[in-house]
Amino acid sequence: MVILLTFIGSLQFWAQSIENNNLAPIETKADLGFMAILGGDMQYHLNGQKIVNYKDFKNPIYPLHDPETSQLIRKVEATDLASWIILTAGITATADIALFYQPDIVFHSDIPNLIVTRIVTAQIGFGIYFIVLNVAEGRKYNAVQRYNRILQKHLEQGSLELNPKLYVCSNGLVLGGQLSF
Repeated sequence: MVILLTFIGSLQFWAQSIENNNLAPIETKADLGFMAILGGDMQYHLNGQKIVNYKDFKNPIYPLHDPETSQLIRKVEATDLASWIILTAGITATADIALFYQPDIVFHSDIPNLIVTRIVTAQIGFGIYFIVLNVAEGRKYNAVQRYNRILQKHLEQGSLELNPKLYVCSNGLVLGGQLSF
């Protein structure tokens, strides 16, 4: 029953989306965790709302039609999925080893050997998971920074536009144009 309620709650959470009608930049904030001991995290905000799912990253990025930024955010999503698959496989491997592997006796007792074997297996799985997850987070940060740079260029270019035209007349070539605000 708890799993069903959690699944329904997550569907409602994923259905919510952040609107970006005015092409606002994505703000980045570093969260250093508890006294910077437990590791930090990067938080992203759009129009004052925290971005938590990839749909909210894609909504402002895709309309800019920048292939590199779009590719980066797709790679982020794929790498994040891979990290969760690695975490699941690591937990499964730890459970398998905990149930079926009988190590050689090193400490002249079975209990410390079993505990050490499980801890080492779990550490390997968690280590690989965190490495891949950090790669995904780095790509996400790069995609957001590229989005903000491109958005800034679009806003600067969109405020003043000059359309030069070259005319041929009796005096030769004449350069003219139209200035738009």
